[in-house]
Amino acid sequence: MSQNAKDHMPDPARGTRDRAEAGQSARRRVLGDQLRAYYDSVTSEPVPDTLTELMAALARKSAAAQQPGDETEDTAEDGASGRDGNDDRA
Repeated sequence: MSQNAKDHMPDPARGTRDRAEAGQSARRRVLGDQLRAYYDSVTSEPVPDTLTELMAALARKSAAAQQPGDETEDTAEDGASGRDGNDDRA
C-alpha cells in the first residue's frame, strides 16, 4: 500500500475514542436527567412547619444581633456570650 493511501485511511484509535466520548456523553445526559428528576421531586415536597418556624426564629435572632446596643438571649449579664466552651450547658 502506498503512503498516499495510508494517509487517507481513518485512524482506528480515533474511531474508538469517538465512540467512547459518545458513550460518556450519553451517560452524563442520563445521569443529569435522573438528578433533575430527583431534585424536582424533593423541591416539590411541602416544607415542614417546624422548619419554617425555625427559620423565622433564626431570622429574628439574626436581626436582633445586628442591632447595636441590644442584648440577645445568649448574652450573660457581664457581656460574655457563654460560647467559649467552658459553660456547664449540655
